[in-house]
Amino acid sequence: MGEVIFSQTYSGDGLSRWQVAHEMSIRLEDGALVVSDTERHSWHLLRLHDPAFLFRIVRVKCRVKFCVNCTTNFYIHHYGSIDVAEISPNGNIVDNGISISLSVDHVSKDVFDIDVHFLNLHPTLSVGCSNNCKPVYSGTGHEQFVLMSVLVETFDANAELSSVPAEERITIVDVGGQGGLQIQWMLRADRITPMVFEPIPSEAAAIRETLGRIPGAQVIEKALAHATGTQKLHIAASSDCSSLRAPNIEVLQRYSIGRLFTTIGTQEVECVRFDEFFRTQSAPSPDMVKIDVQGFEYEVLIGFGRLLESCLAIELETHVTPIYIGQKLLCDIVSLLDDFGFSLRKINEIKHFDGDAIEFDAVFTKRRERIMASSEPVKRKFAAISDALGLAPYS
Repeated sequence: MGEVIFSQTYSGDGLSRWQVAHEMSIRLEDGALVVSDTERHSWHLLRLHDPAFLFRIVRVKCRVKFCVNCTTNFYIHHYGSIDVAEISPNGNIVDNGISISLSVDHVSKDVFDIDVHFLNLHPTLSVGCSNNCKPVYSGTGHEQFVLMSVLVETFDANAELSSVPAEERITIVDVGGQGGLQIQWMLRADRITPMVFEPIPSEAAAIRETLGRIPGAQVIEKALAHATGTQKLHIAASSDCSSLRAPNIEVLQRYSIGRLFTTIGTQEVECVRFDEFFRTQSAPSPDMVKIDVQGFEYEVLIGFGRLLESCLAIELETHVTPIYIGQKLLCDIVSLLDDFGFSLRKINEIKHFDGDAIEFDAVFTKRRERIMASSEPVKRKFAAISDALGLAPYS
């Protein structure tokens, strides 16, 4: 397993760091956490958050005492409706889930040490109750178990995250990566090679802290554009509204969210066309492109040039009304991508504009006939991308 990178034991008052995430009731009593489920139909989980857990092999060792009238199993959960392990009140392993190793030692009457290792692809850990392999259930409102202590350790996961051959991995170019990878790609970190472009150094550093644990991952402190050179970034009151285009105050003043787009400063940022970066930096050709650049999506796409011919899917945020001065709209992007063999497959409104349909998430993929004519490895990549994006497979 290698050397321990992070180690922390939660006991006594430290157990209070495990917070209710879904329908649970907890109280500290005699240095232990007494856990009850509720009568509501939901998940029944406690959760602990720490970036140290992300993209690591995690060991969770819980000392658990099952209550006399316990009606559920002890459950360890991975974010994204993924089971890690489930153990019955008599210590039997009901489900191994995604655990790499799992052991249960009987300490004393009704008390067990449950020790599990698994690959964790989210910055949280969750434990709770499951009703006979049904983690979503209607509870009783009674005490289920007492959490006496939890040891958490993390280990390097390079081998596990490298298990998929390079030619089978999905190359993702994430443009405007503030906040890190989207959850659907985090949960598939063992199957992707991500390249994130984020021009703000502090944001890039925050992304690099965890993304660097994925083999081959890169964080580039540049902005993508249609031309290489320096451009002015308009820093907004809400940083995720910052853009290489100035806000369209005439439109934004109509909406309560408009104040978040107010420019509070500017910053010169280095921009590059992706196809030029590809030629000079030996960057991989993208299979999947995600763009969130606040009104500059069209220009970013232009900068990919002919590389869009081999790209399989694109997800971007776009608008039907110009909230930035001079921006291209959804119709322009549909027209551009049609020339490269893309179809608009899904569109979801982002409800930020007081009931007006202004902002959307749009997903484009290569048209069916192009995919059907592709090689088997490309078809497998396309199927994996479609699954991650929630798209029905081509038949």
